[in-house]
Amino acid sequence: MNHLTAIPEPQRVGPVEPDLLASAIFLFAEYLRRIEQDLPDVEDEAEEAATAGPEIDTREVLDILAEELATDVKTTLNLYMRVTALYRLLAASPTLASIALDNEEFGGILRDDALIAAAKLDVYVRRSGEDGSADFDPKEFRQALDDDL
Repeated sequence: MNHLTAIPEPQRVGPVEPDLLASAIFLFAEYLRRIEQDLPDVEDEAEEAATAGPEIDTREVLDILAEELATDVKTTLNLYMRVTALYRLLAASPTLASIALDNEEFGGILRDDALIAAAKLDVYVRRSGEDGSADFDPKEFRQALDDDL
């Protein structure tokens, strides 16, 4: 008997207030700076592995966001998914990062239109195996930035 298994549609995470997202981005950036400072100096092969970026402790980031922003569980998860999706999106696309960030060479800050896009656009959550991902659609994000130029 043939059974067609439907591929589940990704869930969408609703919008958040841009000011709240800006605070979450600041806290996440501080978290990343702290863990990068705590990393030991590395040599050759290990240096290549380190360039992949620091390993993010989900529970620690969730705790920081909930404590510092006094948000409920749903909002904290939403902020975490948006911040990490934005982090991955900009890390994977230098061109998009150059459009979304002011002064990228100095660590950059998110332009207002990029912050609003990150706060309002859908984040698509997919669950596969033990891992899942929450990501922005790069085309939608780029279009939102282009519309404001």
